[in-house]
Amino acid sequence: MTSTAAHDAGGVRPALQSWRTTTAVRVFALALATGTVLGQSVFVASAPMLVVLGLVAAVSSLLEWVTRDHPTHWLAVGEAVAVTMLLVSTQTTAELGAYLTVAPIAAGVRHGLVTTLNVTLVSGLAAAASVAASPQGDMLARLGGTLPWLVIGLGVGSLASWQSRSTRHQAAREAPYAAAHHLMARIHQLASSGSVGLDSASLVIELDTAMREATGGARSTVFIAEPDDTLRPLNGGDDVERLAQEIKTPDAERTPGAAVVPLRGAQQVLGYCVIVGVPRWTPELDERAREVADEFAVRLDTAVLFDEVRTLATSEERNRIAREMHDGVAQEIVGLGYIVDEIESISDHGQTRELASALRAEITRLVSEIRFSIFDLRHEVSDGRLSSSLADYAREVGHATGLRVHLSLAESGPPLPARTATEVLRVAQEAIGNVRKHARADNLWVVLDSDGTRLKLEVRDDGVGQAEPRENHWGLQTMRERATTVGAHLDITTPPDGGTVVSLRSPTTAPREGDPAHGHHRATG
Repeated sequence: MTSTAAHDAGGVRPALQSWRTTTAVRVFALALATGTVLGQSVFVASAPMLVVLGLVAAVSSLLEWVTRDHPTHWLAVGEAVAVTMLLVSTQTTAELGAYLTVAPIAAGVRHGLVTTLNVTLVSGLAAAASVAASPQGDMLARLGGTLPWLVIGLGVGSLASWQSRSTRHQAAREAPYAAAHHLMARIHQLASSGSVGLDSASLVIELDTAMREATGGARSTVFIAEPDDTLRPLNGGDDVERLAQEIKTPDAERTPGAAVVPLRGAQQVLGYCVIVGVPRWTPELDERAREVADEFAVRLDTAVLFDEVRTLATSEERNRIAREMHDGVAQEIVGLGYIVDEIESISDHGQTRELASALRAEITRLVSEIRFSIFDLRHEVSDGRLSSSLADYAREVGHATGLRVHLSLAESGPPLPARTATEVLRVAQEAIGNVRKHARADNLWVVLDSDGTRLKLEVRDDGVGQAEPRENHWGLQTMRERATTVGAHLDITTPPDGGTVVSLRSPTTAPREGDPAHGHHRATG
């Protein structure tokens, strides 16, 4: 829903309503002062002051509009001091004193009783200071012309603060959501326009390339600082823990050839880039590396946040769809099954019973497919390790279908980035689902090899093959799109001895012999 539609559906926003009220108060006060001037036949003499008050009113309303979602008390205080000193020092309170009520009333509308009292007190002190600084004429008379208007302003402002308290409370409740809406709208605009990349994996690759070109290093590892002060690697190999220690090590004690460059935001360090393989680290290299880091820091931090928001939103949407499928279409198909059972039980016609039995078998198959789809939607990488979620999924499919499942899962180093792990799991789900639905296989092999940045996934069966995509079936295309999203290559082949092999590899994946890994190798049936 657009902002305009939201306003039409739910009424005027509290911040906008308050701004309209205070602007109307200023217009009314200026109109009242103008009428007083005309009634006393001193319009020509008071015209310059009317113009000044009009400018003050315009500037105050403009500043309130700019800060409508984040109101500040200082605007009311500043307006009160400026107007009071201006009118008292020029001895025009008798003609234009009505405008003295504006600041206390505006404070009551926007901020409440406490600010109204403070603004009135400041106005009184400003009036006293102006009279003391310019002791021309009767001081008591000048103060006497000011105080009634301040009292009126205090009274009306107190009443306004009581009347507008519900509006202020609503505005306070909406403030975090308004800020979040503004941020998400901006991110949506950037992501939709394509003018900036918001994919953390792609940005890390770009940063690594730029950093190696700038410093001559062999490679770099990027760490993001989490809110709990831990460091989360976005790339790297098995040595990420050692490289993380380099960040905490003083420069003089750091491993030769290693350098640490902070990723600096506007107010804090967002992360670090650890570069290794630099022959000699010089001040010139350090300056170039910091320029590269500054160019990527905020973009990368924004992309990481965007990934997290996107993951949460995707997970919630998948769960919503799963609930709708379970509570909607699944229950309706089960109901159809009961009707078919009733037809089969009461019919005396043999062909009708045969057709009903076939229809019942098809309904059972559909219900099974829907349950698998719900299981697919709800299955996530829950513990940060892809191998665990993949093993649970393959085991469940094996138990439900009678497939003999062979697992070879080796996962070492840091966990894969959340988005990468999720996309790889979805590719594996689609490949395993194709085996379950189409391959007519007896055995299923699932192989995963990952060190935290590089990965190889292989799903193989001994079924009928036929890996070519079929018309109006988008499973293979979806798998290729997911692979492209995480910068991996998908290959689907039919070996000479039958079956189908779905292989997903990151660009830098290479066979590794004897690599220690935390994983498991087993067969389940």
